[in-house]
Amino acid sequence: MDPRRLADVATPGKLGDYLSSLPKLPATHHAGPATTVRTTVHDGHRIVVSTRYEITVDGLPIGAHLGVHPNGQVHCHALPAYQFLSALAAVRALIDNYPEEFPADLAGPGGGGHGGGHDGGQVHGDGHGGGRHEHGGD
Repeated sequence: MDPRRLADVATPGKLGDYLSSLPKLPATHHAGPATTVRTTVHDGHRIVVSTRYEITVDGLPIGAHLGVHPNGQVHCHALPAYQFLSALAAVRALIDNYPEEFPADLAGPGGGGHGGGHDGGQVHGDGHGGGRHEHGGD
């Protein structure tokens, strides 16, 4: 990008106008569907992708706040050190890390087991003491 053009669009007024045109985040957190909005500009076109998650466990809605990174990985506010390849893997990790929030007696037919993959999409440390990642399961 031309440095003069960059300087022009980075002025407080133009930058403020651009930022105020972006989709707004909800002012408060609440139970119910979680929506993530991702935007980018490609070849002069503004792209907006809205992802909405309505999550239930054993037929009951949960208010998990999931978000999607531009690279497609899913994160959850309740598990900030984790990254997931799918929303299903994130909910499995919520159940595993907060079992008191998901009593086994509410599980429907088939129990409260986790399905899919060789390890059920479980989350594992990266082996370097840092962030988390998950594999398999979906």
